[in-house]
Amino acid sequence: MPRGFVSFAEVKQAVTMEAVLTRYGLFAVLAQKGKNLVGSCPFCKGKSPRQFQVNLVKNAWYCFGCKAGGNVLDFVAKSESVSVRTAALRLDSWFALGLGEETPRPAPAAVPAEPPQAREEEAPRENPPLTFTLKTLDPHHESLASLGLGAATIERFGAGYCTKGLLKGRLAIPIHNGRGELVAYAGLAVEEGETPRYLFPPNFHPALEVFNLDRLAEFVHEDGPLYLVPEIEGVLRLADMGVAPVIGLFDGSLSPEQEEAISGAVSLYDKLVLVGEGFPERTVAHLARHIAVSWISHPRSESLPEEEP
Repeated sequence: MPRGFVSFAEVKQAVTMEAVLTRYGLFAVLAQKGKNLVGSCPFCKGKSPRQFQVNLVKNAWYCFGCKAGGNVLDFVAKSESVSVRTAALRLDSWFALGLGEETPRPAPAAVPAEPPQAREEEAPRENPPLTFTLKTLDPHHESLASLGLGAATIERFGAGYCTKGLLKGRLAIPIHNGRGELVAYAGLAVEEGETPRYLFPPNFHPALEVFNLDRLAEFVHEDGPLYLVPEIEGVLRLADMGVAPVIGLFDGSLSPEQEEAISGAVSLYDKLVLVGEGFPERTVAHLARHIAVSWISHPRSESLPEEEP
């Protein structure tokens, strides 16, 4: 009789990411960077040598290209194209854990197949990459002085004052998806009280992106928490203060797509620190399901923010 049950918790405790990577021939090809292993993603085959990250201490992995991550069960499930339960049974067998029980499982109830059209309508949307870049953005324009951001920070994000088009008279900020593809420019108002504060292209869906997520690969090897702000201006302000790593939402709310992307990334960190007052309670509650969360109203100095009690 086939084994029908195995404890996920016991499998995760018994099998390390190093053992799984070694079985797939990947451990030797990943490079050590700080406390993590880094390399190209074995799933999306991305070209970046830093987009796939493994934290051996936490037994966690994440790819900034395909926005996938998790533990040893998730890795085997994705590698073998099987369910997490089947992945647990295979790990139990591969490493002779002896955790599986000889117990029959009731046959699952038949579920009517959805028509192809219904599945297609429910498929997640994506913001398509732009076919152009704004080449005349000026990070040193005098009008940007009112924002109080350093020109070096603005330039580091590829942003600058826009003199024509939809974002004319605003700070144009490039937005990339998790794979690093440019998908939109956001226009931030530079004058106090100007409305709306942000302008986005009409066909851009902010709820599908997490601002600055693609650049986390540059900082994920560093110790410390991951910082999250409710909107993209806050990312620039914290970066201007030397705070990293930091990612941003667009209005403080959290969509299922954003939660999924963040939940994978935070597996490489000890804590998530929310900075700002624009987070709805629902956002905080959903994030707390994935990692320890603390909150501060705003940075108090030009150093890492101090947490409020």
